[in-house]
Amino acid sequence: MFRLFSYFFVAIIILCFSNSIEAQRLITVKGLWGLYYQSVADIKKQQNVALNFYAFTPGDTIGSVGAQACNWEAAYAALSDSLFFFLEDIDTVYCNNKQASLAWQYYSNIKGAPLTSRYSIITGTETATNIPSASCNKILIINSFHEFTDPAEMLHDIVTKLKPGGILFIDETLAMFSGELHPVCKKRIYLEDELIEELKKNGFTFKNSVTLAYHKQKPVRKIFAFTKNAG
Repeated sequence: MFRLFSYFFVAIIILCFSNSIEAQRLITVKGLWGLYYQSVADIKKQQNVALNFYAFTPGDTIGSVGAQACNWEAAYAALSDSLFFFLEDIDTVYCNNKQASLAWQYYSNIKGAPLTSRYSIITGTETATNIPSASCNKILIINSFHEFTDPAEMLHDIVTKLKPGGILFIDETLAMFSGELHPVCKKRIYLEDELIEELKKNGFTFKNSVTLAYHKQKPVRKIFAFTKNAG
């Protein structure tokens, strides 16, 4: 999905805003796809807002839809205990056991201890995640929702993967005007109200959101939390 395609674009954005308090410090690592933090302290500083919002709990099963290179999930695993991730993507070139293992090992090395969270690679389709039904306490869609070719079908699938009381988190860069296209992938990105309405139409109730202030400039990036509709 889009996440890998955007890595170098993201790196440019990071450099452009390197004087900002919240600019993320990420690097490429030989032999690995994606961008990586250089220390556990960097993860804590830059992902503190997201991790507090996700509120991972030991024993949680987490589906990551559009996991691509599995690098964000490995970073989260470095600061969490005893999670289980379903790492899902349609692209097996980048989302595979070798890449996930290397990402896990990278963060194990910088942490100085083995990661206690485990994972399973899942190959999805354009309309189905293939994650086991009613298996996830939490599902993450990180910078991938605007890449869905059929959002309604994907959401109809995703809602069946959550356990009772489960939460869907969508991390997206928001549009500044309706119909705006992402500058790199040229896919439509959403206004906040448009994204919430899309979820409401497809089985979800908006719970709350948090802004990720990696820099002070627009566009705004937020994580939205949704629960399954009652009934």
